[in-house]
This record gives sequence, C-alpha cells and structure tokens, in this order.
Amino acid sequence: MEILSYVAVAVIVGATAYALLRKALLSLAYAIAILAVFIIDAVSIGLAIREGNPFAPVVRIELGLLYTPGAFPDPWTWVTFQFVHGSSAHVLLNLLGLVLISPVFEERVGRAAWALLFLAGGMVGAALFLALNAGRDVFLLGASAGVFSVFGAYGRLYPKDRVRLFLPLPGIPALPVMQVVIGFLVIEMVLSLVGPPGIAWEAHVGGLLFGLAVAPFARALGGRRRAPAKAPSYESLRDLATTRELEEILREMRAADLPEVREAWLENFIRAARCPECGGTLRRRLGRISSDCGWRRPLP
Repeated sequence: MEILSYVAVAVIVGATAYALLRKALLSLAYAIAILAVFIIDAVSIGLAIREGNPFAPVVRIELGLLYTPGAFPDPWTWVTFQFVHGSSAHVLLNLLGLVLISPVFEERVGRAAWALLFLAGGMVGAALFLALNAGRDVFLLGASAGVFSVFGAYGRLYPKDRVRLFLPLPGIPALPVMQVVIGFLVIEMVLSLVGPPGIAWEAHVGGLLFGLAVAPFARALGGRRRAPAKAPSYESLRDLATTRELEEILREMRAADLPEVREAWLENFIRAARCPECGGTLRRRLGRISSDCGWRRPLP
C-alpha cells in the first residue's frame, strides 16, 4: 500500500484506541475518522492527478472492498471499506446518520455492542451485495450498511425513543426512532432510483436486516448498563428565558439525553441570556453565572 493508505489505516486504528482508552463514544470517534480518511483520500487523488497518472494507487482503491470473480477481497478491506467514501454527499449522509442516532444508542447498549452492530453489519451488508452480484466485478465503499445496522437495532430495541441531532441547533424537532429509520430508507430508495449510479441499496438492506436480527444479542453483549443520570430541572434558569429563543433552548436542554448535549445547550443559553438586573451579558465561572453588576446565581 501507498503511504497515505497506511496513514488512513492508522487514523482508523487511532480512533478505535482513543475511544477505548479514553472511554469515549466510539460512534463519534469513527465519525471523525471517516471525515479524516475522506480528506486523506482526496489528497491522494489530487497527487495522482498532479503526477498525471490516472492509474496511481489512491486510498479508496487500496482500502475499498474490491471483488472480481475468482479473486476475493483482501481481508482488511472488509473493515476499511466502511471508512472510505466516494463523494462529499456520500460521506455527509453517513456522518449525519452517525451523529443523529449513534451517540444516544451507544450510551444505551455500550461500546462493544455498538461496534458489533456497525462493523459486522457493514460486513454482512457487503456480503449480501456480493452474493446478489456474483459473477460481476464489485467495488464497495462507505459506512451506509453499518449505519443502517445501527438504525435497525435501535428501531427494534427502543422504537418509542425520540431522537434529535447531536448538535445544539434550536428548532430541530425530536422524532421517533422508527420515523428516522424509515426516512433514511426512503432517502436511500429515492437516491437509488434518481441519484447517481452505483448506490448499493442491497448492502444497506442487508445491514438493516442484520441490525434487526441481532439487536437482542447486542443488548445482552452490552450487559446491564447503569441508567443515565437524571437531567437537572434547570428550574432556576426559567426566569432568565425571556425570549422565544431562550425558552426553546431551555426546553432542548431539559430534553437532551447526553450530558455533553445538555452542556452545549447550557453554553448557548448563557451566551444568549441577559442579566435580570442590569441587562448585561452573563459569564460562567466556578459553578455559577454572574454579570458585571454583581448579580450572580448558582448553576443547577
């Protein structure tokens, strides 16, 4: 492999190691790795073009899953193909899928269960695509099958959960998991019909079916997990919510599932709120908010 392909593999391994050692969310670590690999791949393509060599080995060729009749894919590509993407729209759609559902779901089932669903789901989706296209040359890229595996498992285990973007964006509604899963399926079907050629919808369906099938086992693999700590009521901030924007931020803060999300909403709230005595800006320090006039209040 070329040096940039080794760099891309190192990014994938590094993201995995970071999540394990720092007890971070593997889903978000992989989202960052996917974006980094996309950039590395773009650099390798740019270098090939500059050299005037259209046949130069680029990252997507060396790490994608390539099958030709009589020659099976290299073993490592069953994993690495899930981190390489063919276009900016392709990578952005999968990143959206990762950050939309995966963080809250991983908190529920655990890192090991999420990794099983994502990585094995991607492999099963690819295997189904190869089986249905036997006798043809096949080249697969992307995390879509793994993302759909996670979607399927989340939809089966927690169908009544409501999810929102893992970002502090006012106005983003919370939707039932199954609606999100169905929405992504519809998007994939539309893209397969009217979008660019090469969308491996069979792999996506294979990943989804895998997630639905192994969801109970994945939950058991995660073991009995401690329920997340109950979110603060933030009642002490109610009188500071003097605008519709602040009221909406306060609602989002209360509804957030993850502490990191609540913290992001709280920072937004403090930036937008004003001191009830002098009307000045607020700042946060040592577990309380205050303003220059001397007003202060402990944070919940």
